[in-house]
Amino acid sequence: MASCDRKRQEVIGGHGQHFVSPKKVRNSSSKKVKIFLADPGKKDAIRARLANLFNPQQTPYPITEPNPDSSEWMDIDDTNEATTADAEQDSSTVPPADESTPVPLSSPLKTKRRILPNAAAYRLYGKWQNLVPCLVDEYLRYTNATIGKPVGPGCSSEITRLECSCGHEKVKTSCHCNPIAQQLIRNGLFPAAPEQPRVAVALELLGLYRALFERSCDAVNALAESLHSHYARRGFHVVDKKGEYIDDPWRRSLGAAIQWHDTLQVEVQKRLDAALEQAAASVKASKTSESGQTAGESASASSATGEASRLLQSRCPACFAGRKWGRTFNEGGDFHMSIDGNHHHRHQVSSGDGPHFYDPRYFLSKDEVDAVGDEIDKARKRPARKYKLRVPEEAINECQDSHTAANANKQKADTGHFDDTGVAALVCRHGIPIFFANIDTPGEQQKYAIALIRRVFSELPPEATGAFLYDIGCVLDVSINKYDILSEDIMQRIIFATTAMHAYAHQWSCQLMYNPRLRPGLGLTDGEGVERLWSRMRRLIGVTRTAGRRRRIWILDRQLTFIGFDMRGGLGDWIRRKLKSGVVAMTTESQKTLDRCGATEAELREQWALQVEAQISLRAHAPKRLQKEVDAVFAIQEDVSAVEKVIDTARTTLAQSEGGATAGTKASLQELRNRHQQLLAGVEKLYTSLNIHDKFPELKGVDIDFVRTLLLARDLKINIRKRAVGSFLEWERLDQAVGGKHQALGTKAHQRTRQAITRRKPALLRAIHTFNKYCAQLTDLHNPSWGIPLPQPLPINLAALRDRSDLMEDVWISRREEEMPRWLADSDIRDGIRALLKKDGCLWERRRLGNEADNLCRWLGKELSAVELAIRMKNHSPLHVLLAEHRRQLLFLQKRWSTPLASNVRFESAVQEATRIAQVLSGEDPELVLDWIVPPFVPTVVTVEDDIDDDLRNGEADVLAAEPPASTLVLDSDNLIAEDELEGGDDTLLDDEHTIEIAGATISWTLPENLKIYSTHNYQLTEDQLVPVPRPRDFQRRTLVPLPARRFNVLFETEMFRRFLSPTAMLDDESVNGAAILLQTHYLRFDFAAAASTAIFTTHDLVRGRFNAADDQLWRNAKNSQYWSKSVWLLPIHRPDAHHWVLCMVYPNEKKIHLFDSFAEQKPWHTEVKIIMNLVARLSCIARKNGHPCSQYDFEGWTARPVLIKSAQTNGYDCGLWILAVMDAVLMGYDTTSCKESDMTIFRRCILNLLLQLAEK
Repeated sequence: MASCDRKRQEVIGGHGQHFVSPKKVRNSSSKKVKIFLADPGKKDAIRARLANLFNPQQTPYPITEPNPDSSEWMDIDDTNEATTADAEQDSSTVPPADESTPVPLSSPLKTKRRILPNAAAYRLYGKWQNLVPCLVDEYLRYTNATIGKPVGPGCSSEITRLECSCGHEKVKTSCHCNPIAQQLIRNGLFPAAPEQPRVAVALELLGLYRALFERSCDAVNALAESLHSHYARRGFHVVDKKGEYIDDPWRRSLGAAIQWHDTLQVEVQKRLDAALEQAAASVKASKTSESGQTAGESASASSATGEASRLLQSRCPACFAGRKWGRTFNEGGDFHMSIDGNHHHRHQVSSGDGPHFYDPRYFLSKDEVDAVGDEIDKARKRPARKYKLRVPEEAINECQDSHTAANANKQKADTGHFDDTGVAALVCRHGIPIFFANIDTPGEQQKYAIALIRRVFSELPPEATGAFLYDIGCVLDVSINKYDILSEDIMQRIIFATTAMHAYAHQWSCQLMYNPRLRPGLGLTDGEGVERLWSRMRRLIGVTRTAGRRRRIWILDRQLTFIGFDMRGGLGDWIRRKLKSGVVAMTTESQKTLDRCGATEAELREQWALQVEAQISLRAHAPKRLQKEVDAVFAIQEDVSAVEKVIDTARTTLAQSEGGATAGTKASLQELRNRHQQLLAGVEKLYTSLNIHDKFPELKGVDIDFVRTLLLARDLKINIRKRAVGSFLEWERLDQAVGGKHQALGTKAHQRTRQAITRRKPALLRAIHTFNKYCAQLTDLHNPSWGIPLPQPLPINLAALRDRSDLMEDVWISRREEEMPRWLADSDIRDGIRALLKKDGCLWERRRLGNEADNLCRWLGKELSAVELAIRMKNHSPLHVLLAEHRRQLLFLQKRWSTPLASNVRFESAVQEATRIAQVLSGEDPELVLDWIVPPFVPTVVTVEDDIDDDLRNGEADVLAAEPPASTLVLDSDNLIAEDELEGGDDTLLDDEHTIEIAGATISWTLPENLKIYSTHNYQLTEDQLVPVPRPRDFQRRTLVPLPARRFNVLFETEMFRRFLSPTAMLDDESVNGAAILLQTHYLRFDFAAAASTAIFTTHDLVRGRFNAADDQLWRNAKNSQYWSKSVWLLPIHRPDAHHWVLCMVYPNEKKIHLFDSFAEQKPWHTEVKIIMNLVARLSCIARKNGHPCSQYDFEGWTARPVLIKSAQTNGYDCGLWILAVMDAVLMGYDTTSCKESDMTIFRRCILNLLLQLAEK
């Protein structure tokens, strides 16, 4: 029923009769001009009413009494009572005046809707609260008589009346000794009013709705309308005594029954909990007396013994059912919890409030939270105490500025429209809710997190230690250390960390101390359980926003109760999944990386300690003023760079037009290009004018071009990091909108977010390309004697960028006088450090999972002992059936909680011990076997997911046999990153990126089978073939017209002749590239088929691939080789650190790679093969995009093998000649050469002879 229709209905006190007023005209009076005229009959009407008051014998309207035989559908509470709190405010019924009374010409103005409860509502709720406890015993009797039994045949026809709609009716009389409400409960019905109910709802229907509410959300209106439609279709129409159709007959009655039926369930649960607490206290007392003799031994233990409160143990036994407390922070503490606020769960002021009727189990009281807030305000007014920050203060300030949660004054909701602006959650590491707090301030103030922390420590032993993961854990840690916000006792037992998903939004120096993947002891805890909780609760956002204020808390709290119970039952699956997919898989993966690294774990730990020390002490935070200036310069640079693409597009379009571009058009385009270059030069001059290099005196003595490029790269990387984090947050908004993952945004919000990503991505990619260009320039300008580490290029794939840890690291700008550390200079060491941290995290996770499995077994035994004992207590006889059902549910957990770390045998032993303890405490003989009467339970059907469980259990042997690893890093971001590209028309682009990402090859250090070796080499030239060598000063440049044709001819400068003339000169990139083209052209002139099917890349192509050059740049430099039609690709590679040349031969059709290194080294190839495969895949995709399909697009399952496994070179200058000799063999149709080192001098002279045969220029 629409709200506008509902407002037009007259309301009678209690859950009474509904009337339908005449329909409004479509044109609302609010849209018309209102003209208020004087009411000529107003005085006469007042006089008539006054006369009626003085003449009570004349009753202007009849007063009806309740009639049990009446067919009216109404609930009567008390005479003259007003509506309940959730009823809508309508005009009261006014007795009609005499017929002579003039009718007013205008209607009174519409009154505002009441949003606060009135006295009648408080009286009604008071009656319900007095009634519900009286129904508990009757409800227990009904439950004991019906649970596990089929539904009866229905009502017996005691009295049948013609006017009865269903044909059967039970007549019951009530009195003060036997109230009608208790009689209804006894017969399986729940009253819709506390007194004189005319409507009652079946308890089974209410039970079904309760289960539906737990799995979905509050749906009273939907159920009421559904029942109305269902009965109407069956021919049962609800009308009033006048025969008028009632639009909404069930909503209020059904809503009241659902609300107070749930309150009855809460009362029953309280009585059940009290019985279990009494039994548990008896069991604990007996164990305390038995263990009194060993108290002295336990007192000397390293960890103190104690117990968490029964409340915490029942909510997450894996975290809080332990016996020993006081683990050190290096061990991760005793428990891990995460805190987060959600401002989607708001409440509108206009939705109003009702009387108090429910005490929440999860939510902290407002008084408790406000008291903490007052203490924080007082503490901040006092001077901050001295505190040594663990990270630079600038980093903390930047983290605080980049997170809205750190700004308590930022208004996240309109407080004039919303009185409650969100909720704050505290969950354990398994995602089970522990405590909640209602947020009623504009921002996410620290008082909510502090109140939750205080509350959980009040439920724990005084020795308990814990880690709390918070989005702004670094900021909160600094606050509690500067001010006396937490007591000194708690301060000694608490550590903070950031959540893994939001770690990328923090500064790198902050992550070194607060990232859970980098902190020892935290294992694989990610702190994202609270995000998964928001996902489950997102369906309640719309319902609770428009519900009454107290009803909102009731709905949220009852939903949390079910979620907590459901997640507790799945703890066994959680442990098995974490053990298999986390510990075992990641340990195996990290061990492979450690084996390839070649360094010992001790060396890696030493290098990690040096890295942390260096990067925390690094002056990585420039002044904010300087950062703003640099950002302004880069903004101009991006705008200028964007013009270049527009000019290129215009040139391509004009060139493809009919007749081609005219000479004037070409001249204009060239002029635009020249001006564009001038603009770029001007931007660089503007950057130079900032004199940033003067602020770094430690770089004196370094080449000025290198310093300038280094500082440009440093500032650009900071700019890239800011842009990248902004894009990541927008992706997150798409995937985790409205408090939960994969929840779609509204159309407008979704479009705005997509547009923001579309707008930001080109600028971000241009910045990455520019940064990678700087990295390439720095590589060329670098001098190892300076001791300055070179920055590494960034991936252009934004998904890969999201997982790169070095994105958070700034460019190193300090000059190191001592030897460069290995963690900075060696990429293998950096990979090894990450693998070691991951392996350590798996070790800590395995230990914690073992403790949690023990806690589950221990708690199940204790809880079963309490249940068994409570069943045997005579004073709990009304609860025996519910206790037996609770026992069945606990026994089902025996198999569900069995894991490789706690087998089913242990759980079986705990179950038997629980029964024995209960028998002893109840005075039974444990040896006496009793034949218990089996309760009439319906057979339970247990559905087991065979595939999952078998898969998990089949891996138990592997899990138990796995070597225990050693403290903390898992870069698990698969669940946190959105799609990399936009929707619509990007399928091919997405496929290409996926193809490039998965490209890889397996290296096998054995020679290929059927290796063809060129053994008939004869580089010795006859006297007729030798070209006279001129004097060095007489060398002239020579030109080569290459085959296949290229854009430009190849020029050989004088320096190249000198390199081939000297017997010990090392070849540079120009020499290698020029000689390779010279050899191919030479063989093509003699029609060698192998030379025609070979594509030779330059030494710069792999550098462009390594530094992620743009696709058009790669295509422009490689397309002339027509590689897409070749069966062999030759890729010369230079290793600048070792000043060494190697060669890679790619065979796309055969999915294999041949590697040649004259020193036969193996270690460097592990990194280079991945880069090579990435380049091969990119080149293939680029060719296809430009209309030249390649023969191979499957880049998985490739193999890479060396063609030389023993070193063939002993000197330090012939490596360039060696790769040219191999190229020469491949161009002749072989795989490698059989040359020896003595042949290199002859081969050098042979190439020089070919050069001298070229025409001089």
